[in-house]
Amino acid sequence: MAVSPQHPPSLRAIPGALLYCGLLTALTVALAAVTGWSEHEALLRPLFYALLFAFFRGTSRRHPELHSLPMRLVQAGFLVLTLSSAASSIMLAAGADHAAAWTTQLRIVLDRGAIYLLGLVLLAYGLMLWIPMLLHQHRQLAATYAQTRDELREAETARTKMEQKLIEQHRLTLLGELAASIAHDLRNPLAIVKGAADSLVRRQRSPEAILQHAEVIRRGIDKADQTIQTLIDLGRPHDAQLRPVRLEEPLLEVLALIDGEGRRNGVRFAHNCAQHTALADRELLVQVLLNLLLNAAQVSPAGGTIEVRCRKLNRRGTPFLAIAVEDRGPGLPAEIRRRVFTPFFTTRNGGTGLGLLSSRRMASQMGGELGLYPRGSGGARALLLLPAAPAGQASSPRALAGALA
Repeated sequence: MAVSPQHPPSLRAIPGALLYCGLLTALTVALAAVTGWSEHEALLRPLFYALLFAFFRGTSRRHPELHSLPMRLVQAGFLVLTLSSAASSIMLAAGADHAAAWTTQLRIVLDRGAIYLLGLVLLAYGLMLWIPMLLHQHRQLAATYAQTRDELREAETARTKMEQKLIEQHRLTLLGELAASIAHDLRNPLAIVKGAADSLVRRQRSPEAILQHAEVIRRGIDKADQTIQTLIDLGRPHDAQLRPVRLEEPLLEVLALIDGEGRRNGVRFAHNCAQHTALADRELLVQVLLNLLLNAAQVSPAGGTIEVRCRKLNRRGTPFLAIAVEDRGPGLPAEIRRRVFTPFFTTRNGGTGLGLLSSRRMASQMGGELGLYPRGSGGARALLLLPAAPAGQASSPRALAGALA
């Protein structure tokens, strides 16, 4: 922890101290200049003592912590000196030097005799009493510092242990999230494979239908294999490879994968994304679209239509492509909307509660965003924003064919 530099004590910390010092310096020079001139010296000396009394008196009032016996003695000493020198000046101005002998003796008592010495003694007592107080406060401060240092060491040790526990707990949490995320990503393609296999065994199929179902099964297995490969490659971070991707191609791939799920639930799919191109990582985009369309298919009522709408928009001068997946399901209540991206929160039996969270993370990796909103006419809308590809750039047919192979 950074510690601010400590500056030595300064008179600037006491309001008016510099002014008092300047005035005292001026009076000292003046007194030195008029030494031997009794009248002038007698007039300046009360001002000198009064100035010192005013400084200590004002400082004590501004700082209650200075209210103590030593400070009162110092103030009393300067007050006695001020009054005695003022009385002597008055007597001198009244011509006391030419009056009776007792007035002359009184001036001597006031200027350098008993009264003068009384003021000095009070000052000396005040300063001497300050010394044990300062020593006592220093010892208290040293003891408090030592105690605080020991407490800080104990607190630091406890904090280190707590941090270790939190790190271990965080690791266990990440491990649980990782396992659930892998289970989620494997369950979707396995559900598609199971659906295609169930469709094959329910009734006899033509050779063409068998080939179509076999292709769906192959794609599902490929998708599960990609998930397993991702687990193997966890030690190597995946950087999104952003390239211009025509949305129709990954969208048709995903629709082919979930065709069996759609038929089982009695829902249809429609889209208007044929002419749109985004900057995206194709593999990540396929996974996000698969999660969103499967979620929509599982909440849509029989006979409903899931629409995928695409349009361009600008955000702060940057072109984006908005991809909306709209269903006609039960909608999105406010209490559910607040938690849809919370890990392990799900409203579906058998769900892991990580699909939308994983999809949002992948959208962020591609420089985009993902949100879930209620539709005014019922159902929900998943809105995926991706950077739009510059005009004139699109995936080449050869690259698309290679990606689909």
